Amino acid sequence: MRDKILNILAFFSQSLERNKDLFYDAEEIWDLLSARGFSDEDIESAIHHIQRTSLEVPGPFWSDSVPVYRIYSDEEHSRLSKAARGYLWKLKMRGIIDHAIEDEIIHKAMNLESPAGLREIKTVAALTVFGYEHKIQGGSSSSSFPMETRIN
Repeated sequence: MRDKILNILAFFSQSLERNKDLFYDAEEIWDLLSARGFSDEDIESAIHHIQRTSLEVPGPFWSDSVPVYRIYSDEEHSRLSKAARGYLWKLKMRGIIDHAIEDEIIHKAMNLESPAGLREIKTVAALTVFGYEHKIQGGSSSSSFPMETRIN
């Protein structure tokens, strides 16, 4: 399973290098992974791995000062569950996301077909943060993939 996750993460990284967005191009990326023999369970395991490694440790935006609280519009309140909004606050408090990344996550979640609950916001956040980590690292190749060491 570890090798499958690493291969899928490498494919995500390659997709980002080709200027794909892991959220907006998810269906195309999922189809390509399926065509390469990865099951839905394999792909979901890789996404869960990203959630565990990218969203559960203090991030580069952490500071001693409390971040400014975002005021949600009426539409955002109706499309993002209380749990989803709370999760975003948690990510910001832990320094995993900043205001700009939070806005991008919210914008993507607003484009979902149905309102975003906790599960959906975790997936959107994980894919968005993964994309930012990839940009910061300058598009690492799969051979030097930084998350390799974090797989249990």
